Amino acid sequence: MSVWFAALMGLVQGFTEFLPISSSGHLVLIQSFLGRDIEHDYMLFDVLLHFGTLVSVFICFWPDIRDMILEFFRLLGECIRGKFDLKKTPARHLMIMVIIATLPMIVVPLVNDYIEKLFSSPLLVGCMLFVTALILYIADLAGNGKKTVESATWKDALFVGVLQLVALVPGITRSGTTIMAGSVRGFKREFAVKFAFLMSIPVILGANVFTIKGAVTQGFDTALLLPYIVGVLCAALAGIAAIAMVRYIARRKNYRGFSIYCCCAGALAIVLSLIL
Repeated sequence: MSVWFAALMGLVQGFTEFLPISSSGHLVLIQSFLGRDIEHDYMLFDVLLHFGTLVSVFICFWPDIRDMILEFFRLLGECIRGKFDLKKTPARHLMIMVIIATLPMIVVPLVNDYIEKLFSSPLLVGCMLFVTALILYIADLAGNGKKTVESATWKDALFVGVLQLVALVPGITRSGTTIMAGSVRGFKREFAVKFAFLMSIPVILGANVFTIKGAVTQGFDTALLLPYIVGVLCAALAGIAAIAMVRYIARRKNYRGFSIYCCCAGALAIVLSLIL
């Protein structure tokens, strides 16, 4: 693996993980047309790229993450004493919502083998990118709600979490789907974006659980140390840029550009999959 290829994969992972254009879909297309399978040939590198994007979430949302961690231990202490309040502070309520939204992901091990088979079809990815374009269009129609962390409910969190399952299909955006789901439930745009990205923390960690054993077994080639470092840095920096871009666009209340891009990318993927 060259440094340039590692940098390219890092940038692709970082940007597509958080931009509402489907990271899994772009990964399938790149691997299919370049003839390289990063997830299987370089499993440790794949894990590290996800770590890089995770770092970007921590950097961009550290105050919220710090407060949720502190509230977790405070709540734990209150539970031991036998008296607790799940909505005592906004940070505690946000932590509970993230946990609730993650619960539907427990079905992933049951469907993981089936989902993995979908990653071999660039044609499917092309079709699903059109679905992503529709999801973003719905997010625009939903408008800007009024709910914030103080007024959102556990039902809202569960709804967003259930719709997140749709994004298991390659080509359907996770961030776009969860932002759309929050918007449909009446979240303010800024809160919908924040909640979608905070939800990505357990999702990214969970995704690595399925690959970490194989990555360790595969071993580490010290000759790839520099490409790995470059890839992780590129993924983290691209992730920070992507998060900032989505937050900016959310304030402008328009995902039309991403929707158009997904239509173009989907059409190109379908055409290339049919002629190659």
